[in-house]
Amino acid sequence: MSEEYINTGSVYLCTTGLLPLGLPPTDPFWSAPFTEWTNLKAWNGKEVPADKAIKD
Repeated sequence: MSEEYINTGSVYLCTTGLLPLGLPPTDPFWSAPFTEWTNLKAWNGKEVPADKAIKD
């Protein structure tokens, strides 16, 4: 059995989880106060709005 959507691009997509490691310690990703992420909000029974595109 195989998945049709899995290809070499999937390997690169998986590495996006490592991108924050390249940020400096002063970046808001590391220094901002803790914020619940979407899955944690849903798990705790909080209202989670539908996803939408960010438009500039």
